[in-house]
Amino acid sequence: MVEIDAYAADCRVHGRVEFGEGRLSDQLNQSPELLIRDARLESLADGHVVAISEITIARDELCAVVVSGPRGDIARRLHTRTRLVEVEVGPYLVVGRAHGTPTSEPLGIALRRQAWVPLTEATVMYRCGGSDVREEMATLLVNRDRMRSFRAIDQPSLDLRWDKPQAPKDAAPAETPSTATLRKAARPRTKKARPPASSKPTA
Repeated sequence: MVEIDAYAADCRVHGRVEFGEGRLSDQLNQSPELLIRDARLESLADGHVVAISEITIARDELCAVVVSGPRGDIARRLHTRTRLVEVEVGPYLVVGRAHGTPTSEPLGIALRRQAWVPLTEATVMYRCGGSDVREEMATLLVNRDRMRSFRAIDQPSLDLRWDKPQAPKDAAPAETPSTATLRKAARPRTKKARPPASSKPTA
């Protein structure tokens, strides 16, 4: 049994799960559901905590999962270049470092991976019970299918097309995405009428 610390759409999830050997991301990709024992669910609406002995949560209900414990097989590690990215996933705003080759773009990294995208040196920001919360961790797995946007810090926001952006409850109305540009309607071009040519009076 290993500890799990996760972010769901409406609550924080803590508890214990039974995983086999291998990386946490591989286990999550292979398991459509997670049986969590000794679970504690912390509501984002008011911060109250509900303790449940066992609960089954669909993998798709989780926005992100904190990676804890030893790192994966060293033989599978590759030399990578990191890039600072900002991710909107559910009601959470995440800033961290995405890994890829020197020529990789952050969005390409997300699209090429399976459902869970790892970010290192991650910071998660959200509201819980009316208060702003900021949490930092060494590695965070973000559910690609729950992302609303994924962008490099020095680039315009890129909305992911497979999920329609939805504002969390009690959130302010969503602002216009930075990628959305208002185009002026093309106005029909009109030619100015020329004055009639003067004609000489005939005798």
